[in-house]
Amino acid sequence: MDASRRRMMTGTAAALAGSFLAGLLRPGTLLAAWNQRAFDAKNLQDALQALGMDRAVPGRDIVIDAPDAAENAAFVPVQITSRIPGTQSIAVFVDRNPWPHIASFEFAQDTLPFVALRLRVAETSPVRVVVRVGESYYIAMKDVRVVAGGCGGAGAAEAAPVPTRAEPIKIRARLEGGVADLRALVTHPMENGLRTDPAGRSIPNHFIQNLDVRRNGKTVLEAQIGRSVSTNPLFAFKVQGAKAGDRFTLTWRDNKDLTRTDEATVSG
Repeated sequence: MDASRRRMMTGTAAALAGSFLAGLLRPGTLLAAWNQRAFDAKNLQDALQALGMDRAVPGRDIVIDAPDAAENAAFVPVQITSRIPGTQSIAVFVDRNPWPHIASFEFAQDTLPFVALRLRVAETSPVRVVVRVGESYYIAMKDVRVVAGGCGGAGAAEAAPVPTRAEPIKIRARLEGGVADLRALVTHPMENGLRTDPAGRSIPNHFIQNLDVRRNGKTVLEAQIGRSVSTNPLFAFKVQGAKAGDRFTLTWRDNKDLTRTDEATVSG
């Protein structure tokens, strides 16, 4: 092998190794592409079709914990648990929102099929959850009654200033019987493009699209987020087999390519 070819191959190998290490050190570089077709769908059926979930069958072992009536439709707390063995993902929808697809969560083997988050709900509507197990899909729903809509107008939170930098994520990781209870509060305006400022000008879209959670460098959860997650999102997840001292890293990226990574160590 001549010297120039040897230098080229060595340089290529070094570049590949560097890219791999950079991915390990910066989780945000590996976040999956956002499913624009599903999140831009204006009705439930189109959103389900975009995700291949339009033939989901009823699933009785999906538990949706949400209020019967939303006191503040801009911050509706929802907890979802799948008791279906082998659950790989959970997708959340609100039928009558301007964009029904709320979020999708993909679980690694050690991550329990549980998620908690806060939603905007535009009007009284079913909240639907679709669970994937292999090539099968299961669906469940719960009706949530709304007094004033939470996607814009009177039910919305006050307009937040446009951030010029990503604020630190507040993460708590607590051990409970071998399961890490992970809760993360993200400071972000989560603007959906429907609201206006005091001068009547439209406030542009600005919302988180991707979330990546890792334990000791290994991905345990990936999520895609839509426009109807509440301002300053609060997420909760559970990872089994954890122990005190494990390090959890959370990375988010929004539609303006603003990103943030923070970490927390599991406390006993």
